[in-house]
Amino acid sequence: MKRYCLGVDWADEFHQVWVSDPQGKKVAEMKVEQRPKGMSELGRWLHERKAEGIELWAGIEKPHGRIVDFLLDHGVVVYPINPKALDRARDRFRMSQSKSDSFDAYVLAEFVRTDHAHLRALQPDSDEAQELKMLTRDHYRLVRHKTRLLNQIEVTLKEYYPRPLEVFSDLESKIALDFLQQYPTPRDLSGLSRRQWNRFAKQKHHLGEARRKELWEKLSQPQLAIPDHVVRAKAQLLAVLVVQLKALVKAVGSYSEKVQRFFASMPAAKLVKTLPGGKTGTIVPMLWAELGDAQSRWESFSHLQAEAGVVPVTKSSGKSHVVLFRYACNKLMRYASYWLSFNSLNRCEWANKYYRDQRAKGHRHPQALRALAAKWLKIIFIMWRDDKPYDENYHLANIARQTMRQAA
Repeated sequence: MKRYCLGVDWADEFHQVWVSDPQGKKVAEMKVEQRPKGMSELGRWLHERKAEGIELWAGIEKPHGRIVDFLLDHGVVVYPINPKALDRARDRFRMSQSKSDSFDAYVLAEFVRTDHAHLRALQPDSDEAQELKMLTRDHYRLVRHKTRLLNQIEVTLKEYYPRPLEVFSDLESKIALDFLQQYPTPRDLSGLSRRQWNRFAKQKHHLGEARRKELWEKLSQPQLAIPDHVVRAKAQLLAVLVVQLKALVKAVGSYSEKVQRFFASMPAAKLVKTLPGGKTGTIVPMLWAELGDAQSRWESFSHLQAEAGVVPVTKSSGKSHVVLFRYACNKLMRYASYWLSFNSLNRCEWANKYYRDQRAKGHRHPQALRALAAKWLKIIFIMWRDDKPYDENYHLANIARQTMRQAA
């Protein structure tokens, strides 16, 4: 079968497409507008080539997006190419640093034509798995945004009004946010009476008498004098940040519930119930969303561990042997596997022992948790591949057998 190789240099409004034949000769070049007319013209061209019995392979720098979905829907085999690999491939064709959209599309087409044996064709997940991934990633972004807002509020309070930081350990709690809105300055706090405080804490937030008394003792301590112009400026900023944080706390809670409900409706939910945190929370759904459900996605558990960044990079040449932290990885998968390991410390006896053994070897807390995450990902890979739930008794029996073999 005859084959054409496409290089697609994507952008928000236009896509530059270069088409080469099996010998590397130019077949076509087109600038496709990201609009119904432009995309329909590209789709018609693709259908005509498919009708001629021509197989179509495409190289592109990203593994997802509207243009990728479009190519897959039109029967094109898509090879996502790492931007770093593409940058190095440019040197094959041009020594100067100059570049253009047309040249990049040409390099992508040639890279697919000559190096496709070293590339992995994109295997898209099901629509359900893709939706879960979008939900968990958006939830993660909202959580990070909430953390940034909390840090901003903390810095702002330190500049003019540190007392709420001393009183409320959790600034995103409802009582802390309501207090900051009702008493946003040191002067407002100075005018707060014991009766008003009891009414605020008891009627609105249902605090017990002992807790109300404890907090009142902290609130009624003397405050440092702050210049009025500083208070006026920073109180204005605090009011804006608190309104944003209130809305974001509500949104994060709503997203968390949505992620858990959506994941509970998927077949994988029954599979992961025996994992630490598998019944509640968003960590396991996030990890499973990054795994996806395309069966050829992961070659081995080592591939999965490397993608999650829980195993280091080893550079060995001659007498030099260096072990480095793995920066290039799926950051969300590393985040999810890290917290899965942390949650397992109090729920899984073998995980706690493994962590303590790693600490005894001199590894720091994050290193020990990443090592434990590598163990969990090996288990999870087998669960994902064989569609079997985690059985702790079976795993403990495996550990015992390995220990006996090593002793023998």
